[in-house]
Parts: sequence; C-alpha cells; structure tokens
Amino acid sequence: MFRKKSGLLTVILTASFVMIRTCALANGVKRYDEQKAGANASKAENKSKQKQYSKKRTVRAKAITSVSMGKNLYKQYQCFDCHSIAGKGCKDGMKLDGIGSIRTKEFIREHIVDPDKHFDKHPEAFQVDLNLMPPQQLEPAEVASLVEYLCSLK
Repeated sequence: MFRKKSGLLTVILTASFVMIRTCALANGVKRYDEQKAGANASKAENKSKQKQYSKKRTVRAKAITSVSMGKNLYKQYQCFDCHSIAGKGCKDGMKLDGIGSIRTKEFIREHIVDPDKHFDKHPEAFQVDLNLMPPQQLEPAEVASLVEYLCSLK
C-alpha cells in the first residue's frame, strides 16, 4: 500500500512540476540552462562595461590631476609675473583668460617650449614689439600639465 501511495505521490509531483514548468515557459521564464547562459553573457558584458568605466575614470582623474598640476606649475614658475588670469597677475603681459578657446593645445605647447617660434612668424598676433618670454626648461610632463591648465581656461 505504501508503494502505491509513494508511486502516486511521485506521479502527482512530476505532473505538478511539468505543469508549473509549462506555465513558466509560456509566461517567458527561461529554463535554468538558458538563465545560466544569459547570466554568463551578462557577467562578460558587465566586465566590459566596468573596464570602459574604469578607463574613463582614469582619464578623467589624469586630466584633473594634470590641470591642477599645471595650475601649481603656473604659480611655481611665477608665470603671473608676466601674465594675468582673471585680472590676477601682471597687467602688462599677455592675458591668458580664454586662451583655451583661442589657441590649440599644440600651439600652446610649442609656445611654452619655444616662445619665439610663433612670434617670429606672426609678431602682430602678439600685440608687442618684442617677445620677452624666455624659453622654459621644463620636463615633458610639466609642459603637458601647463598646456592642460591653460586649455582649461575657456
């Protein structure tokens, strides 16, 4: 008698499981192996997104660091003795307000490294008769930081 009840219970449970599974599939619920495959794809997609976000964050952090380092170098090398930004510094030298929207990064970099390069070609653009900016002996990273800072002045 127990075997018959046990067998009947197995049949009922199996039938119930089949019905539940059929209803679930009909309502769009995926099978376990499909869910697992989808989860693995999601993990790979997630890792890819995390890498992209991490790269963007690193680039942003470097840019911020570079701009702040450039600002510190501007003060350290006392560029304000000849230049002004937002009315602070020397009023006689070139004003650097908005220089980032007037000049390209390459132009600014070249002008820091070799101030006479552009002055000799276009002295009228500088509104002075003589270029007084001395050549700077800066490390490439310092030049890059100064350029980033000056380009941020828009």
